Amino acid sequence: MVTRNTSVHSSTGKLTRVLLGKPTYHAVIPVSDVARDLMDGGIDQKMADKISQHKEFEDVFHQLDIDICWVEVEPEKLPWQMFTRDFGVNTPDGVLVGRFRYLERKGEEIAAKRSLEKMGEKVLPKQITWGAMEGGDTFWLNEEILVIGNGNRSTYSGFEDAKKILAEYGRRVFVIEFLSKWNHLDNNFGPLADKLAIVNIDAVPDYFIGMLDGLGWELIKVAGEYGRTCEINVLALGEDRVLSFRGNRLNDAMKAHGLKVYDPEYRIFTAHGGGIHCSSFELEREG
Repeated sequence: MVTRNTSVHSSTGKLTRVLLGKPTYHAVIPVSDVARDLMDGGIDQKMADKISQHKEFEDVFHQLDIDICWVEVEPEKLPWQMFTRDFGVNTPDGVLVGRFRYLERKGEEIAAKRSLEKMGEKVLPKQITWGAMEGGDTFWLNEEILVIGNGNRSTYSGFEDAKKILAEYGRRVFVIEFLSKWNHLDNNFGPLADKLAIVNIDAVPDYFIGMLDGLGWELIKVAGEYGRTCEINVLALGEDRVLSFRGNRLNDAMKAHGLKVYDPEYRIFTAHGGGIHCSSFELEREG
């Protein structure tokens, strides 16, 4: 078996390989306020439209010669397996497999770990066993510092477990606390390029803003309305490129900062509370 160079040293380095999942079994499940509102409204979309929009999303990676690997969706047929972000977090030393908080998503980490091991990706020998830690709450601020959100989906004990595991590799982990209505950290903080990010100032605590300022980050500060629409939930591709989606009101602000913005149609999924960042798991970034 070939052993891959599975590593991420930042949230903004040049992306070279990514793990995606097909929306084959996608369905609405009640794991956030946005998803619950969708269920209450009885709204559902055609599978053909979901496949078409996901194909537009995939085509951006093909266009940029970013290698795509696929998580297996069999035999579990999990409805949100396509949101590959949340099963864990990649690190400079390999993938740390996380743990889901809600029953509806438990099992995705098993399928993802199985897929990674079959592909020869490097997976850390220890994984999260206390509380919950989901990938949508995690970002590398630099090679040494990982932040983990503590809102709706990751718990404080999950943060403590990650801190203990990653300390063995010389990494530091900090918790960022916010109200559960904001769901994941990636709906409220979106790194775009080196030391540049969008942040929902109505959600994240002042100490996080202070941490970012101290590390030299430039922040595009936006109001809370953007935190519930997946418009902050974008993926930095490196080399001043960002993967967003068509109709994102923040696209012009990103372009104004000199960024090349790719905007496939993806609003079926953002309406479920699952955005571009949610739908992608970096296997390898340069730098």
